[in-house]
This record gives sequence, C-alpha cells and structure tokens, in this order.
Amino acid sequence: MIAPSRRMLLVAGAAMAGAPAFAAVGKGGKPSLAGPHLDLTTPEGNARAYARIAGNLNPEVTSYSWYSGRVSGHRPGEAGRDLMRIIGMGAVRLLPLQGEAGWTMLRKELGFFVDSKSGEVIDRWRNPYIDEEVEVVHLANPAINSTIKPYVREQGLYEAVGAPEKTKPFVLPWIQVGDRAMTEMHTHIRAKNPLDPAKWPRESSGAQISISDANSFNVTLADLQNSRLDKVESFGNWVHSRPWQPWMLMGQAEGHIQYSCFTGSSASLERMPPQIVALARARYPDFLDAPREITKAESSLARYMRTRTPKPPLPQPPAVSPVQ
Repeated sequence: MIAPSRRMLLVAGAAMAGAPAFAAVGKGGKPSLAGPHLDLTTPEGNARAYARIAGNLNPEVTSYSWYSGRVSGHRPGEAGRDLMRIIGMGAVRLLPLQGEAGWTMLRKELGFFVDSKSGEVIDRWRNPYIDEEVEVVHLANPAINSTIKPYVREQGLYEAVGAPEKTKPFVLPWIQVGDRAMTEMHTHIRAKNPLDPAKWPRESSGAQISISDANSFNVTLADLQNSRLDKVESFGNWVHSRPWQPWMLMGQAEGHIQYSCFTGSSASLERMPPQIVALARARYPDFLDAPREITKAESSLARYMRTRTPKPPLPQPPAVSPVQ
C-alpha cells in the first residue's frame, strides 16, 4: 500500500476511533483545505497530513493499511487477462526525526495471491502463458523504511537517490469535494534488476526493471483538520505496474502485470478486512506489529534471489537439418 518510495504506496483509523468527531472550523463554519489545523498549500501541512494518513503520530502505536484487488497480465497484440487476485496489509510505525521536521516511517508488508473465484490463497498456479505449473511466492517484506518530510528527494528501489540538495517541496495535488479531501501520489522507477538475466534466465525480466505506482487517498476534511487526531483514516486505490513476477517464469517475454486494488487504513486490526488479518495471523504473526527500529531494507526481488535458486533453462528443440 505501499510514502514516495516504491511502496509509497500502501499507506495506512483514527487513534481516537471511538471518540466523537471534533474539528475546529474554518471560514464559513466548516474545515477546508486551508485550515484551520493544516494548510495543505504548504509543504509542512502536507507532510503532517500525509504522516497522519500513512501512520499514527504516536510512536507507541502501530497503525495498519490494507489492499485488495486483481492481478492482470498484458502482452502486446492481445487483450489483457485477469490472472488472480491479490490481498495484503502493512503494519506502520512513525518515529519523529531528530533535529528536523518529519518522521521515519517503518513498515512491514504482506501480500497474498488468491484465486479469483474461490478467494483461497494459491501456492501453486498454472501459468496460462506458458502452460506450466509454478510455485507462487507471496510477498513478505519485514523492513520498508522511508521518511516523510516537507521536502523530498527522488526515490529508487526502496531508497532515496540523487544528491541531498536536489529536493523539492512536498505538496500533494489536493482537491475538495463537499466534506471530503482527495489527493494522489505517483512514483515511476527504472533501476538495475537485482536478478541478473544471465544467471536467472527464466526469472529475470531483463537487466533493468521499470515499476510504476499510483495511489489515491480519500479522507474527511473534519478528520484532517481535527488537531486531536494523531491518525486519519483513508480509503483509495492503488495501481501497480511491473514486469512479470520472477516465480511466473516468464523470463524476458514481452508484457507486464498490473495490480488494481482498493485500499484503506485502519487504527486497529478489528477495523481491517478479516480475511487479510486471518492470513497474517496464520502465516506471519510477527507482521502484525510494526518495526520499532530501523533495520536494513531488502526488495522482494533481492529476497527472491537470496532465498531461491535459478530454474534451469527449458531444453531447446534439436536443430532441424535443411533438406538436401
């Protein structure tokens, strides 16, 4: 759900979920994008707003995000096809930065591929593009680290890139519709693929990897402008375009996959989709509590490379001698 990092994406309601709604009022007696608590035309207002959407300003509290949607395959010259569904969650903790404005966001993230019809998790899957059964490798990232600041740097694969002085104001494109505020974030990355295609001919999509993420967030203005809320609930969408997953064994075949998901954030596990929480409890119970300190991040591709061995190339058909 994944901050302006690769899982920018997937952000994580209210710390006072059971408390009555309260917000100081702006012009005309109603909260607006300009106040009274936050001015969303300023970098400082955007950083604080996004921190409350992505996590909880209280560093002792874990907040949560979730996503649920479909995985589709796309190849040149043919219509896309729905392959399966994907569901997942993140556990988030915010730590205030020392000596400057902003927060470190620490996340754990899970994702499960599920059957489109039954909704059951699939651990084996017949890839219709190659008519071969493959092992499904679900997502389990124990450390995703990013920062939320009024000024940001460009993002690479799980890390900031470029010189520190090459920063820009963090101001999101907010719009107000009635009593709601909406915004979006986009990330486009091209980086070296950790999976060398010479060593991983069936798993690697090539020497370089391109990934695009688009997230939208929809919140109430009353929550956003409520100075007593450390956490603001959001709903939205996540669209993630990437090369074929390594476990699909597509190699450098043309095309890509896309995730199209509904997203949301929750202050507690009780406010999360039950299936996602049940899967996390059964398979990765330690992922229900967010990290408490910074540990080294590792992309899912790097983890795949570290925990798996390359599949041997498919045998080539014998050469046919020309007819004499």
